[in-house]
Amino acid sequence: MRKYEVLRAVVILQAVCMVVLTVVVVIKVFPGNDRLHGPQPQTNVGSEGEQGEPGQHSGEQSDHKRIIAKIGKETISLADLEEQLHKLYGDAVLRTLMVHKVIDMEAEASELSVSAEEQNRELDKMVDGYDSEARFYEVMKEQLGMSKEQVLEDLRYRLLLEKIVIRSIEVSDDEVERYIADHPEEFEARSQLHLQWIMTETAKEANSVLKLLAEGEDFSVLARTYSIDSFTADTGGDLGLIAEDDPFYNREMLEMASRLQIAEMAGPIKVEGGYAVIRLVERQVTTSISGSELYDEVRKQLALEHAESLTDAEDELLEKYDAVKVE
Repeated sequence: MRKYEVLRAVVILQAVCMVVLTVVVVIKVFPGNDRLHGPQPQTNVGSEGEQGEPGQHSGEQSDHKRIIAKIGKETISLADLEEQLHKLYGDAVLRTLMVHKVIDMEAEASELSVSAEEQNRELDKMVDGYDSEARFYEVMKEQLGMSKEQVLEDLRYRLLLEKIVIRSIEVSDDEVERYIADHPEEFEARSQLHLQWIMTETAKEANSVLKLLAEGEDFSVLARTYSIDSFTADTGGDLGLIAEDDPFYNREMLEMASRLQIAEMAGPIKVEGGYAVIRLVERQVTTSISGSELYDEVRKQLALEHAESLTDAEDELLEKYDAVKVE
Protein backbone atom coordinates (compact mmCIF):
# COMPACT_ATOMS: atom_id res chain seq x y z
CA MET A 1 0.00 0.00 0.00
CA ARG A 2 2.80 2.40 0.82
CA LYS A 3 4.48 1.96 -2.58
CA TYR A 4 1.16 2.53 -4.32
CA GLU A 5 0.61 5.72 -2.33
CA VAL A 6 4.09 7.06 -3.07
CA LEU A 7 3.74 6.31 -6.79
CA ARG A 8 0.50 8.26 -7.02
CA ALA A 9 2.02 11.22 -5.19
CA VAL A 10 5.06 11.29 -7.47
CA VAL A 11 2.95 11.22 -10.66
CA ILE A 12 0.83 14.16 -9.53
CA LEU A 13 3.87 16.10 -8.32
CA GLN A 14 5.52 15.68 -11.71
CA ALA A 15 2.45 17.11 -13.45
CA VAL A 16 2.38 20.11 -11.14
CA CYS A 17 6.12 20.62 -11.61
CA MET A 18 5.58 21.10 -15.32
CA VAL A 19 3.11 23.89 -14.53
CA VAL A 20 5.53 25.47 -12.09
CA LEU A 21 8.54 25.25 -14.39
CA THR A 22 6.72 26.72 -17.37
CA VAL A 23 5.30 29.67 -15.46
CA VAL A 24 8.40 30.38 -13.37
CA VAL A 25 10.71 30.48 -16.39
CA VAL A 26 8.53 32.96 -18.24
CA ILE A 27 7.76 35.14 -15.21
CA LYS A 28 11.33 35.35 -13.91
CA VAL A 29 13.06 35.85 -17.25
CA PHE A 30 10.40 37.97 -18.92
CA PRO A 31 8.49 39.92 -16.24
CA GLY A 32 7.24 42.45 -18.77
CA ASN A 33 5.41 39.95 -20.90
CA ASP A 34 1.89 41.28 -21.55
CA ARG A 35 0.52 37.78 -21.78
CA LEU A 36 1.24 37.28 -18.11
CA HIS A 37 0.17 40.69 -16.87
CA GLY A 38 -3.15 40.89 -18.63
CA PRO A 39 -4.37 43.02 -21.56
CA GLN A 40 -2.90 46.50 -21.90
CA PRO A 41 -4.43 49.56 -23.51
CA GLN A 42 -4.00 49.43 -27.30
CA THR A 43 -1.60 51.99 -28.74
CA ASN A 44 -0.60 52.78 -32.30
CA VAL A 45 3.13 52.37 -32.68
CA GLY A 46 5.00 53.03 -35.93
CA SER A 47 3.62 54.04 -39.29
CA GLU A 48 0.13 53.38 -40.59
CA GLY A 49 1.46 50.53 -42.67
CA GLU A 50 2.70 48.63 -39.63
CA GLN A 51 -0.27 46.51 -38.62
CA GLY A 52 -0.20 43.68 -36.08
CA GLU A 53 -1.99 40.40 -36.33
CA PRO A 54 -5.76 40.54 -35.82
CA GLY A 55 -6.67 40.73 -32.14
CA GLN A 56 -3.08 41.41 -31.06
CA HIS A 57 -2.03 44.68 -29.45
CA SER A 58 0.93 46.38 -31.11
CA GLY A 59 2.76 46.46 -27.75
CA GLU A 60 2.18 42.75 -27.30
CA GLN A 61 3.33 42.04 -30.83
CA SER A 62 6.55 44.00 -30.27
CA ASP A 63 7.28 42.21 -26.98
CA HIS A 64 6.48 38.85 -28.55
CA LYS A 65 9.16 39.45 -31.20
CA ARG A 66 11.71 40.71 -28.68
CA ILE A 67 15.13 39.08 -28.97
CA ILE A 68 16.06 37.32 -25.72
CA ALA A 69 19.26 35.52 -26.73
CA LYS A 70 22.00 35.71 -29.36
CA ILE A 71 24.30 32.96 -30.58
CA GLY A 72 26.71 34.50 -33.03
CA LYS A 73 24.57 35.88 -35.83
CA GLU A 74 21.58 33.76 -34.82
CA THR A 75 18.88 35.03 -32.43
CA ILE A 76 16.14 33.57 -30.24
CA SER A 77 12.95 35.53 -29.65
CA LEU A 78 10.39 35.37 -26.89
CA ALA A 79 8.05 33.79 -29.41
CA ASP A 80 10.59 31.01 -30.07
CA LEU A 81 10.82 30.22 -26.35
CA GLU A 82 7.05 30.25 -25.82
CA GLU A 83 6.57 27.98 -28.82
CA GLN A 84 9.12 25.50 -27.48
CA LEU A 85 7.63 25.57 -23.96
CA HIS A 86 4.22 24.93 -25.45
CA LYS A 87 5.53 21.98 -27.46
CA LEU A 88 7.26 20.46 -24.45
CA TYR A 89 4.73 21.10 -21.69
CA GLY A 90 1.62 22.68 -23.21
CA ASP A 91 -0.69 19.66 -23.34
CA ALA A 92 0.34 18.33 -19.92
CA VAL A 93 0.04 21.73 -18.24
CA LEU A 94 -3.33 22.42 -19.84
CA ARG A 95 -4.65 19.02 -18.73
CA THR A 96 -3.50 19.66 -15.15
CA LEU A 97 -5.27 23.01 -15.05
CA MET A 98 -8.46 21.52 -16.51
CA VAL A 99 -8.38 18.58 -14.08
CA HIS A 100 -8.04 20.94 -11.12
CA LYS A 101 -11.09 22.87 -12.33
CA VAL A 102 -13.31 19.80 -12.70
CA ILE A 103 -12.18 18.40 -9.32
CA ASP A 104 -13.28 21.64 -7.69
CA MET A 105 -16.61 21.54 -9.52
CA GLU A 106 -17.31 17.90 -8.61
CA ALA A 107 -16.27 18.41 -4.99
CA GLU A 108 -18.63 21.36 -4.69
CA ALA A 109 -21.49 19.46 -6.34
CA SER A 110 -20.94 16.45 -4.06
CA GLU A 111 -20.28 18.56 -0.95
CA LEU A 112 -16.85 17.03 -0.49
CA SER A 113 -14.00 18.82 1.23
CA VAL A 114 -10.64 18.14 2.86
CA SER A 115 -10.42 19.00 6.54
CA ALA A 116 -7.33 20.48 8.13
CA GLU A 117 -6.95 17.29 10.17
CA GLU A 118 -6.99 15.11 7.05
CA GLN A 119 -4.48 17.31 5.29
CA ASN A 120 -2.18 17.44 8.30
CA ARG A 121 -2.32 13.66 8.73
CA GLU A 122 -1.34 13.14 5.10
CA LEU A 123 1.32 15.82 5.35
CA ASP A 124 2.83 14.06 8.37
CA LYS A 125 3.39 10.98 6.19
CA MET A 126 5.15 13.06 3.58
CA VAL A 127 7.35 14.83 6.15
CA ASP A 128 8.41 11.55 7.82
CA GLY A 129 12.13 11.01 7.31
CA TYR A 130 13.09 14.68 7.07
CA ASP A 131 14.83 16.56 9.85
CA SER A 132 11.87 18.93 10.09
CA GLU A 133 8.85 20.18 8.20
CA ALA A 134 10.89 23.19 7.11
CA ARG A 135 13.54 20.88 5.64
CA PHE A 136 10.84 18.97 3.76
CA TYR A 137 9.67 22.16 2.08
CA GLU A 138 13.27 23.09 1.28
CA VAL A 139 13.75 19.77 -0.51
CA MET A 140 10.48 20.21 -2.41
CA LYS A 141 11.72 23.62 -3.55
CA GLU A 142 15.18 22.38 -4.48
CA GLN A 143 14.16 19.18 -6.27
CA LEU A 144 10.70 20.00 -7.66
CA GLY A 145 10.61 23.80 -7.73
CA MET A 146 7.46 23.80 -5.57
CA SER A 147 6.74 26.31 -2.84
CA LYS A 148 5.01 25.35 0.41
CA GLU A 149 1.73 26.75 -0.92
CA GLN A 150 2.01 24.69 -4.11
CA VAL A 151 2.80 21.50 -2.17
CA LEU A 152 -0.27 21.99 0.03
CA GLU A 153 -2.47 22.81 -2.95
CA ASP A 154 -1.32 19.68 -4.77
CA LEU A 155 -2.01 17.64 -1.64
CA ARG A 156 -5.53 19.08 -1.38
CA TYR A 157 -6.34 18.15 -4.98
CA ARG A 158 -4.99 14.62 -4.53
CA LEU A 159 -7.09 14.04 -1.41
CA LEU A 160 -10.19 15.49 -3.07
CA LEU A 161 -9.78 13.25 -6.10
CA GLU A 162 -9.36 10.20 -3.87
CA LYS A 163 -12.58 11.09 -2.05
CA ILE A 164 -14.41 11.45 -5.35
CA VAL A 165 -13.15 8.07 -6.56
CA ILE A 166 -14.00 6.06 -3.43
CA ARG A 167 -17.20 7.81 -2.32
CA SER A 168 -19.47 4.98 -3.53
CA ILE A 169 -17.22 2.05 -2.55
CA GLU A 170 -18.14 0.18 0.60
CA VAL A 171 -15.47 -1.67 2.58
CA SER A 172 -16.71 -3.78 5.48
CA ASP A 173 -15.12 -4.00 8.92
CA ASP A 174 -14.42 -7.70 8.25
CA GLU A 175 -12.38 -6.81 5.15
CA VAL A 176 -10.40 -4.24 7.12
CA GLU A 177 -9.69 -6.62 10.01
CA ARG A 178 -8.74 -9.45 7.67
CA TYR A 179 -6.28 -7.24 5.79
CA ILE A 180 -4.65 -6.02 9.03
CA ALA A 181 -4.30 -9.60 10.25
CA ASP A 182 -2.80 -10.78 6.95
CA HIS A 183 -0.36 -7.88 6.53
CA PRO A 184 0.95 -6.89 10.00
CA GLU A 185 4.34 -5.91 8.55
CA GLU A 186 2.76 -3.01 6.67
CA PHE A 187 1.83 -1.23 9.87
CA GLU A 188 5.05 -1.64 11.79
CA ALA A 189 7.54 1.22 12.15
CA ARG A 190 10.22 1.00 9.45
CA SER A 191 12.83 3.09 7.69
CA GLN A 192 13.35 3.55 3.97
CA LEU A 193 16.23 5.28 2.18
CA HIS A 194 15.85 7.30 -1.00
CA LEU A 195 19.21 6.94 -2.75
CA GLN A 196 21.03 8.09 -5.86
CA TRP A 197 24.16 6.36 -7.08
CA ILE A 198 26.89 6.65 -9.65
CA MET A 199 28.45 3.32 -10.63
CA THR A 200 31.94 3.22 -12.12
CA GLU A 201 34.18 0.39 -13.28
CA THR A 202 37.09 1.18 -10.96
CA ALA A 203 37.67 2.67 -7.51
CA LYS A 204 39.92 5.28 -9.13
CA GLU A 205 37.06 6.49 -11.34
CA ALA A 206 34.75 6.59 -8.31
CA ASN A 207 37.26 8.74 -6.43
CA SER A 208 37.44 11.09 -9.41
CA VAL A 209 33.66 11.44 -9.26
CA LEU A 210 33.83 12.16 -5.52
CA LYS A 211 36.40 14.88 -6.20
CA LEU A 212 34.09 16.53 -8.76
CA LEU A 213 31.21 16.37 -6.28
CA ALA A 214 33.37 17.98 -3.60
CA GLU A 215 34.07 20.79 -6.06
CA GLY A 216 30.34 21.46 -6.36
CA GLU A 217 29.35 19.45 -9.44
CA ASP A 218 25.72 18.30 -9.59
CA PHE A 219 25.20 14.64 -8.64
CA SER A 220 22.48 14.00 -11.23
CA VAL A 221 24.54 15.50 -14.04
CA LEU A 222 27.56 13.38 -13.12
CA ALA A 223 25.38 10.26 -12.96
CA ARG A 224 24.13 10.88 -16.48
CA THR A 225 27.68 11.48 -17.66
CA TYR A 226 29.75 8.83 -15.88
CA SER A 227 27.51 6.09 -14.43
CA ILE A 228 27.81 2.72 -16.15
CA ASP A 229 24.45 1.61 -14.76
CA SER A 230 22.25 2.03 -17.83
CA PHE A 231 19.06 1.51 -15.82
CA THR A 232 19.51 4.59 -13.64
CA ALA A 233 21.97 6.88 -15.45
CA ASP A 234 19.27 8.68 -17.45
CA THR A 235 17.34 9.51 -14.25
CA GLY A 236 20.35 10.96 -12.49
CA GLY A 237 21.20 7.71 -10.71
CA ASP A 238 17.90 7.63 -8.81
CA LEU A 239 17.35 4.29 -7.04
CA GLY A 240 14.10 5.37 -5.41
CA LEU A 241 13.03 4.25 -1.93
CA ILE A 242 14.82 1.21 -0.54
CA ALA A 243 14.15 -0.55 2.75
CA GLU A 244 17.18 -0.41 5.05
CA ASP A 245 17.20 -4.23 5.13
CA ASP A 246 16.37 -4.85 1.46
CA PRO A 247 18.06 -8.18 0.60
CA PHE A 248 18.43 -7.29 -3.08
CA TYR A 249 20.90 -4.44 -2.45
CA ASN A 250 24.50 -4.52 -1.31
CA ARG A 251 24.60 -4.81 2.50
CA GLU A 252 27.67 -2.58 2.91
CA MET A 253 26.09 0.13 0.76
CA LEU A 254 22.85 0.15 2.75
CA GLU A 255 24.70 0.21 6.08
CA MET A 256 26.77 3.18 4.92
CA ALA A 257 23.67 4.93 3.54
CA SER A 258 21.85 4.48 6.85
CA ARG A 259 24.58 6.52 8.58
CA LEU A 260 24.42 9.44 6.14
CA GLN A 261 22.68 12.76 6.68
CA ILE A 262 20.26 13.95 3.99
CA ALA A 263 22.18 15.22 0.89
CA GLU A 264 25.44 13.68 2.22
CA MET A 265 27.52 11.49 -0.12
CA ALA A 266 29.85 8.51 0.37
CA GLY A 267 32.03 6.05 -1.54
CA PRO A 268 33.63 4.30 -3.23
CA ILE A 269 31.72 1.16 -2.24
CA LYS A 270 32.49 -2.20 -3.88
CA VAL A 271 29.26 -3.51 -5.43
CA GLU A 272 28.43 -6.13 -8.01
CA GLY A 273 29.64 -4.83 -11.36
CA GLY A 274 31.89 -2.04 -10.11
CA TYR A 275 32.16 0.71 -7.51
CA ALA A 276 29.40 3.01 -6.26
CA VAL A 277 29.23 6.58 -5.05
CA ILE A 278 25.95 7.18 -3.22
CA ARG A 279 23.91 10.17 -2.07
CA LEU A 280 21.08 10.10 0.47
CA VAL A 281 18.15 12.09 -0.92
CA GLU A 282 15.75 11.49 1.97
CA ARG A 283 14.96 9.08 4.77
CA GLN A 284 11.35 8.04 5.36
CA VAL A 285 10.53 6.63 8.77
CA THR A 286 7.03 5.25 9.00
CA THR A 287 5.55 5.03 12.46
CA SER A 288 3.21 2.28 13.56
CA ILE A 289 -0.47 3.23 13.72
CA SER A 290 -3.37 1.72 15.63
CA GLY A 291 -6.97 2.22 16.65
CA SER A 292 -9.40 4.22 14.52
CA GLU A 293 -6.58 5.82 12.52
CA LEU A 294 -5.40 2.37 11.43
CA TYR A 295 -8.92 1.32 10.43
CA ASP A 296 -9.51 4.54 8.47
CA GLU A 297 -6.20 4.20 6.64
CA VAL A 298 -6.78 0.56 5.68
CA ARG A 299 -10.39 1.23 4.65
CA LYS A 300 -9.27 4.05 2.39
CA GLN A 301 -6.49 2.04 0.77
CA LEU A 302 -8.74 -0.98 0.17
CA ALA A 303 -11.32 1.30 -1.41
CA LEU A 304 -8.67 2.80 -3.68
CA GLU A 305 -7.55 -0.67 -4.72
CA HIS A 306 -11.15 -1.52 -5.70
CA ALA A 307 -11.68 1.80 -7.47
CA GLU A 308 -10.85 2.81 -11.01
CA SER A 309 -7.51 4.48 -11.63
CA LEU A 310 -7.17 8.15 -10.77
CA THR A 311 -6.33 8.90 -14.41
CA ASP A 312 -9.59 7.26 -15.56
CA ALA A 313 -11.46 9.25 -12.93
CA GLU A 314 -9.91 12.47 -14.24
CA ASP A 315 -10.98 11.56 -17.78
CA GLU A 316 -14.55 10.93 -16.65
CA LEU A 317 -14.71 14.26 -14.83
CA LEU A 318 -13.36 16.10 -17.88
CA GLU A 319 -16.04 14.46 -20.01
CA LYS A 320 -18.79 15.08 -17.44
CA TYR A 321 -18.10 18.81 -17.34
CA ASP A 322 -17.57 19.15 -21.10
CA ALA A 323 -13.93 20.14 -20.72
CA VAL A 324 -12.41 20.46 -24.18
CA LYS A 325 -9.27 22.00 -25.59
CA VAL A 326 -10.04 25.00 -27.80
CA GLU A 327 -7.69 25.20 -30.77
